Amino acid sequence: MNGPDPEAGSPLILSFRHLLTEAVGSFLDSAEMPCAQTADALSELLVTLSRYREEGAPLFPMAFVGDDLGDMLELLGGHDPIPIGSGPRSRATIQRALKQCAPLGQGRWWALYLLRVPEGLTYGIFRTDPFPLTETPLERLRRAGTPASHVVGVLQLADNIIELRAGGDLCRHVYLSGARVDVDPPSVVLRELAHAVTEQVLPSSRDAARGFFQRVFFEVMQGSHGTLVAVLPRERAGSALFVDGILLPRPLDVVSLLDRYQAAPDDAAASAVRATAQLLRGMLATDGITVLRADGCILGYNVFVRHPETLARQPAFVGGARRRTFEVLGAALGSELAAAFIRSQDGDVACRRAQRLED
Repeated sequence: MNGPDPEAGSPLILSFRHLLTEAVGSFLDSAEMPCAQTADALSELLVTLSRYREEGAPLFPMAFVGDDLGDMLELLGGHDPIPIGSGPRSRATIQRALKQCAPLGQGRWWALYLLRVPEGLTYGIFRTDPFPLTETPLERLRRAGTPASHVVGVLQLADNIIELRAGGDLCRHVYLSGARVDVDPPSVVLRELAHAVTEQVLPSSRDAARGFFQRVFFEVMQGSHGTLVAVLPRERAGSALFVDGILLPRPLDVVSLLDRYQAAPDDAAASAVRATAQLLRGMLATDGITVLRADGCILGYNVFVRHPETLARQPAFVGGARRRTFEVLGAALGSELAAAFIRSQDGDVACRRAQRLED
């Protein structure tokens, strides 16, 4: 007889949830925030955020768990907390908190907080600063010198990849539901791209420029659109690889705009920085290649290259047009290009660089 045997009883259920909860419990012990109920609730937060969606749209809220709201806001640079609800330290409370708060936490304007209190958890949102030159709350937590800050941060880096972070370099990258573990996490790849785009920037301006590009790249990578980036050396204004697209008549010098703001942070300079970040986001969201330069300049977008016929016929090659273009760009490293980057439609990211001048 086909199908389950009613006389055999319920089938054995296999779940790895207890392994995740145990690992999260160990992490909380290291962060000096031990609590079995918190470990179970935080595990629910990780699993739910790994592919979080509302009405079919992906959401990427930052979430933080702590013991004192004032200390949390001071550490993370947060302002104007708005309490939303409360409940026991349970999975149901986590689900309710996300349902009520996650849609408010988009675009780096607001973040979700979960505060441990004797009765369980209270939750709400706090305001953050989305300015491209300002550290995100998670970046500030990464800088915290000790894990005893009693704050834990959670952020989805990509589908099924979560960063679990406390102070003092205490961090775990959690891979769920088949996420590949044989590649660098997206945060590492995007940092490599930001380094490539600022490799030939003057040392006095380099840190600010890297922070700017890395934050813009990360926001774009949270979208669903695939992306290609080619980075040229400073001495180049174009490449023989490019056969079509939009190259700017004059390179857009992002670093000079950032320097102007650092020297005189008035409204006009701040507006120019915000507008440039939005312009770069738009370029990265178009079809084709966004062309940048290793001195922090934007050269063009919607650019295309010719694919050698032999590439499409290679039996070992797997991938569509975007992946084939990335292979063409990768073959030109060191001669035409300083770096090449791809974010595929399914969320995989990779960055290849020519020999580095510095790091």
